[in-house]
Parts: sequence; C-alpha cells; structure tokens
Amino acid sequence: MDLAWKYIDDQFVQVTRDSVKRSIILSTFHNNALFTLSTKYPLLLTLYNRYHPLHLALIQSNNQRTSSGSLQQGDRLTVMQDYAAAKLLLTEEWMPVILGLHKKTSPRYLAIFPDGLKDFNRGGIDDKIEAFDVLSKNIGDEPALASIKALVDSTYASLLVVRNTQSSAKTTSSDDSTTLEDARLAAMSMQYRNMAFIVDNFYETREAMCALIFDLVTLRENPQTIFTGKVLAGESSNILAHTFLAADEVAVKIVGSGTFKLRLSSSASGTDSAAVLVTANIKQKITISAFDITNYALHRYLNVENLSGNAGSYRVQLL
Repeated sequence: MDLAWKYIDDQFVQVTRDSVKRSIILSTFHNNALFTLSTKYPLLLTLYNRYHPLHLALIQSNNQRTSSGSLQQGDRLTVMQDYAAAKLLLTEEWMPVILGLHKKTSPRYLAIFPDGLKDFNRGGIDDKIEAFDVLSKNIGDEPALASIKALVDSTYASLLVVRNTQSSAKTTSSDDSTTLEDARLAAMSMQYRNMAFIVDNFYETREAMCALIFDLVTLRENPQTIFTGKVLAGESSNILAHTFLAADEVAVKIVGSGTFKLRLSSSASGTDSAAVLVTANIKQKITISAFDITNYALHRYLNVENLSGNAGSYRVQLL
C-alpha cells in the first residue's frame, strides 16, 4: 500500500476538521496579515485579493449557521410551549366537560380515554401531538361533544403548523451547516495554496514570512488553554499571545489585593485597547469584545497591570 507523502497533506484542512472556530481564527489572522503586509510586499496583494472573498464567505456562513441554530431553538421552544398550553386546555377545560357527561368509569369515557392521559405524556413531541388527533377520533360524532371535538381539531392543526415550522428550521440549519463546511474547505485549502506561494516567492525568508502570514500557534495541535503566572506590584506582565474572536471568553482569577487591569494589546507591553478591571480573589468571565478592538489579528497579547501595592498571581483559562 502506497503511503501518502506528508508534504501534500493540507494541515489547514486537517486541524480545522472538527473546529469551525479554529478555522475562523486561522482565517481572520491570515486575511488581516495579507492585507497589512501587502503594502510592504506588493506580491501579497494577489493572495489577499483571492483569499478575502473566501474569508468573507466563511464568516458569513458561520453567522448564518449560528442564526439558523438560534431560530431552530426558538421554534423548538414554541412547539413545547404551545403543546403545554394545549395540554392545559385538555385537563382544565375539556376533560371537565367530558366528565360532566360521562363518568370516569363508564364505557364511553374509557372509549375516549382508553389509556387515560398516558399518550399525552409519553414518547416524543410528534407522538404527543398525534394524541390530540386520536382523541378527536375517539370523540367521534357525539353531538354533545361536537364543540369539544372542534377545539381538539383546531388545536391539533395549530400544533402541526408550529411543528412543521420547526422541522423546516432544522432543514435550513442542516443546509447552512453544509454551506459552512464548504466555506471552511475553500478557505483552508486556499491558505495551503498560499503557503506554497510564500515558499516559492520568499524562499530565503520563508520561515519568517510564514510566521507573519499564518497563525502557526493556532495551527498546532492541542493548544494551551490555561495560563498562570505572577505580576509584581505596580508592574505589567504579558499573560499570553493568542488570536481571539470577539465572542470568545476567558475565565480570570487573580489572587492578591486591590484591582488589576487587563488589556488585549498589539504588543506584549502595549496598552492600546480598552481596559477591563479585575477585582482580586474573584473569578470573572470576560468576553473579548469588552476590549473594544477591531483587528483581532493584530491585538493578540493579553496583558495584566497590577494597580495594587502587592504582588499578585493569575490564572487565565481560554473558554
């Protein structure tokens, strides 16, 4: 059996196979790096012009998939809420009317509810909805229960509508997932092709250029997620370097006294972002958008500033 030649394996596709988030991080870094460096290296403008549309497609398809998932979740809640309301009508309004005509031990009542309310409480949501249709059939053409039957029929029809809407949302979400996967493959494959371009056109400086243009830290397997260290009184310290997305979160706890500032800067000692205050000895969850930056490929350095008169120790976890 022939073995694959390792140099034709696309690492960008492989390492993002189970992580759309990683593909977006890699794509954001690469897209912004090409744009920023194209002024100094005009050759990179060609790469940027062909990569940028793929980057936008990846971002947009991810946003669409996220939106579809939210809508699907909303539709699911609507189905469950409507079903709960329908069941409440059954137990509190319709059943008393039926019991007023037929005792619970009578053959007629048992014909209408042969298993009591079990069918309305077991199985999946589709089985529970179908129980209303079965109830309508069991009521049949009894004149005294005609108005109840009409209510049961209209409730069943209404539940079918919202259920079908949810099913449609599932299909849309599935379609969006397929579109997102296609966008991931297109963007990551283009990064692989761009790497070949860099090696060919910047051969003598290929190592330095690849480090500038590709997020090699994120590209590696099993990235570090927990960072610990100390920061002296009145001083600043770099905690980590990482390419974040606006919606990413970190959990931070600083043991010490007083207050500390976190910034997401463009350098290991920079202060060019909004500051997020962290109170000592309290674990906080911080969303990266709180740093109020726009270039997530440039602002990669999470720094801590100790505003107190004593040293502190930190623990930061990427969530």
